Amino acid sequence: MRNSLRDISKKSLKKFGEIDKESWLAEDPAMVTLLINNCSWVINVEKGFNNIPSDKNALQKTLQKQSDDLTNLIKMVQGDLTKPMRQKIMCLITMDAHSRDIIEKLHEEGVKKADEF
Repeated sequence: MRNSLRDISKKSLKKFGEIDKESWLAEDPAMVTLLINNCSWVINVEKGFNNIPSDKNALQKTLQKQSDDLTNLIKMVQGDLTKPMRQKIMCLITMDAHSRDIIEKLHEEGVKKADEF
């Protein structure tokens, strides 16, 4: 089962960057969708931090992208969906709202780079 989930997750992460999000959401089981969505969030936040030296607004841009993605999910859930798809998107909305709040807090506090461990 772990191997199957790993394989499905790898394929889903690849598809995430290749197709539109609405199509991608319908492709995989909810567990995989939630995992890859969180992976995408981490990648975007790390990219934002890495871009700060050349773009002082990089984290603000990351926050805006997260807010835009959240708005798009909210628009999707307002449409006609199957019950499982609605549940999946509602979970994504909850998680993405918390993720947006984390980025906002990091931006407000002026975090530039995590301390080395």
